[in-house]
Amino acid sequence: MSVGNDCHNKPYRALDPEKLVGAASRLALKIEAIFPDSGLARLSREVACLTRETVVRLTFIQRPNWPLRIGVAVLVVIAVLGPLLFSAMLQFRETIGSLGDFLEATDAGMQMLLLLGGSILFLVSLESRMRRNRALEAIAEFRSMAHLVDMHQINKDPGIDLRPPPEGIDRRTVRSDAQLEVYLDHASDLLSLIGKLAAYYGQHLRDRVVLDAVNEIETLTTGLSAKLWQKILLVHELCRNHRPAALVSVDGRPRKGKGEVGALSPP
Repeated sequence: MSVGNDCHNKPYRALDPEKLVGAASRLALKIEAIFPDSGLARLSREVACLTRETVVRLTFIQRPNWPLRIGVAVLVVIAVLGPLLFSAMLQFRETIGSLGDFLEATDAGMQMLLLLGGSILFLVSLESRMRRNRALEAIAEFRSMAHLVDMHQINKDPGIDLRPPPEGIDRRTVRSDAQLEVYLDHASDLLSLIGKLAAYYGQHLRDRVVLDAVNEIETLTTGLSAKLWQKILLVHELCRNHRPAALVSVDGRPRKGKGEVGALSPP
């Protein structure tokens, strides 16, 4: 395929809703397979559901509201023709006696025109403002979901292999630094997906307020993801300083290396 023909095909210039839904579903299945019955797994399923709802909701928001448009058109016609018909029924003096009469007439006319123009602008922009409010309500959910992802990693600190296991039944989701690295990586993927859902609204709605809200969500998810990667880098540092911690597999069981046996504490 030549470059000229390929320019007519633009699959990489817009977010594909089917690929967004597919990516969210695959991520939820991956997290469920590694961390079954965990809070992060349940949250990933909720993000997958939110992705599907976002595609449907945005389609509904973009749909023209014909009853509202017809009602607005009728009101605009009445607002424009009403004063014209009313003025045609009045009798005006042919001459203006003084400058005061002229200024009084023009001032009243300008006030009427401004009021009429403001009313028409309010009616015409009513549908776009309703669309903006629905989009902002949906984007507010993305902010809450991002903070929920952050809540699930607050008590997940590096150095698990260096601490003694808890007494009694171990109910921890993450039991090793190797698991923690995977956990934080998947949490970062969830944050990235939430940012893409916000960007999907910005792709279809060109409202300035909506775009500012989208940028706010992207800044939030990027900042939270940076916190996760700081912990991941710290896990790598601990694994370099304590070799046995690096020999613990993702499922929490020690594995053998070259002449070494993985342990949960340094020699």
